Amino acid sequence: MSTARLVPVERAFFEQPVVALARALLGALLVRRIGGAQLVGRIVETEAYGGEGIDPSAHSFRGPTPRCEVMFGPAGRAYVYTTHQGRCCLNVTATGDGGGKAVLLRALEPWHGAERMHAHRIEGLADGPTRARLLARGGRDPQLASGPSRLCQCLAVDRALNGVALTDPRSALFIAAPPRGVADVSALWTPRIGLNPGSASFGWRWRALDGGSPAVSGPRRPAGAGPAPQPRQCPAPRGRRAGTR
Repeated sequence: MSTARLVPVERAFFEQPVVALARALLGALLVRRIGGAQLVGRIVETEAYGGEGIDPSAHSFRGPTPRCEVMFGPAGRAYVYTTHQGRCCLNVTATGDGGGKAVLLRALEPWHGAERMHAHRIEGLADGPTRARLLARGGRDPQLASGPSRLCQCLAVDRALNGVALTDPRSALFIAAPPRGVADVSALWTPRIGLNPGSASFGWRWRALDGGSPAVSGPRRPAGAGPAPQPRQCPAPRGRRAGTR
């Protein structure tokens, strides 16, 4: 695939309801410029997070903090956070309404630069089954960037990229539309993965995935799977019991 003409989508693309954005991001291209190289992956799995006072599973549920401040800014920014295990996860800010809404990017299909992505994944891995499997498959592993932390490892995304504009053609990280002629995604919706079962938003079907992709990070049709959530706007606030993700 030629990557010479990839350009970022405009900010208006991100200024839509967070659940609609989670669907719209499927099939889009995540582009990372690093060390003179351009790494490109096709987004195949996302999760919507509904923001302050609405979604108890969102980091932003209780309002802005130093960690999640970016979520309350303009749409189309990268929100990069670190898990308790020290791994990074990449989100895209949505709507731009100051409500703290964002979409987590959960999985990519490598399209360009798979060997470089593979090298990033195995860098720092101790000897063990995971490293052995990655070395055996090289850049041909369909699960290379399957999962939010693996995605960040493959593209060398860390907290230094927190807040960058994904609409800026000069950015080291941006999102581009797929080339013409690429087949449309057959989207499935399931509950989100890894949330606190006690959260009021635990069962919301806000995980969107490409049902035909081998790179999806979790079950394609678990209990509760179904068509797109309705309504497409965030529901009304449902209390302030915090969840986790």
